[in-house]
Amino acid sequence: MLEEISFPEHEYESIQNYLDKLGYCYTTRVYKEVGKYKAGELYTAPWGDVLRIDKVETYWKVSDRPFYDEMSDDERREICKYSEDMGLPYEFIKFSRSPA
Repeated sequence: MLEEISFPEHEYESIQNYLDKLGYCYTTRVYKEVGKYKAGELYTAPWGDVLRIDKVETYWKVSDRPFYDEMSDDERREICKYSEDMGLPYEFIKFSRSPA
């Protein structure tokens, strides 16, 4: 039985669209979820897909995050609130669908 990777429900459709279009997607993990997901491991998505973690990168400053310029101010503030402002790192995770 695979562990489930969590996502906010309002992101399900967007994530599935990225997976359909690009074959991969990214997520950011902060606070208690840092270190939870490992590169090369498989996880189940809430909508039933099996996802493979392709890469996990750790950052300390929100401005260092890839695609920073594409983030909304709300997204930047949310990540900062639970990482940089607390003196904690956060993770930028690339994942894709797994055939198994």
